[in-house]
Formats: sequence, structure tokens, C-alpha cells
Amino acid sequence: MANLEKDLDPDLPMVPCLADEIGQVLLNMIVNAVHAIEDKIGNKKGEVKGKITIKTRHNNDFAIIKISDTGIGIPKEILNRIFDPFFTTKEVGRGSGQGLAISRSVIVEKHGGEIKVDTKPGKGTTFTIKLPIKAN
Repeated sequence: MANLEKDLDPDLPMVPCLADEIGQVLLNMIVNAVHAIEDKIGNKKGEVKGKITIKTRHNNDFAIIKISDTGIGIPKEILNRIFDPFFTTKEVGRGSGQGLAISRSVIVEKHGGEIKVDTKPGKGTTFTIKLPIKAN
């Protein structure tokens, strides 16, 4: 269904964080990427594969994680709602509408970081997470 590519910064310093919660954020992002690719390729599974890319970098005081997919992208008209609790475009049983809301809470409120999205409908989406390298 999708190939996973990693481009990890070998010089990324240690980042003080709640590791389990950051792990859950990354899992949420990867699951969403898989669903977006699935929605794009439909019944062509096996013939066509999508791509999920995870990149890490550091920039002065922040660790940066980018998770990109080649899925369907996010329509412009709902972009401002994707971090709202219980907002989902997925059918019943496929998503709770909590993943991105929880991810935003963990990144912004618990870690003092940032989460941003860049999307191109029909082409894919990139979530950029910035986490402070120094604890506040």
C-alpha cells in the first residue's frame, strides 16, 4: 500500500519530551497518512503504492519532524477544522476525530511546540512538528 522512507538527522540532539505521548502523535500521523493513501489509490492496492516520508532536522532551539504522504490531501474548505475535537471526514469505525486534536494538544500545550500542515488536494499532505530542544 505505501512505502516508508526515512530521512533522519544523525546529529539531532536529545529532545526532552513525554516519549509515549510523542510516539502516539507519530502513530496518529502515520495512520492518517495510510488512510489518505488508501483513499487515493482505492482498489488499485498492490498495483500502485503511495509513499510516506518521515524527516527529522534541528534548527537552533527546535527539533523538527516532517511527516509527508502522497494521499488525497485535505480539502481547503475543512483545513481550519482538522484539529477540532471529534471532527472527522472518515466513515464510522475508521476514525474517532480525536487523533489530530490530541496530537495538537500534546505538541502545543504539553511540549510548547508547534504543529502545522501543508496540503495539496490530490497530491498529499505534510505535517510539520516543532519541539523545543531545551525544556521550559
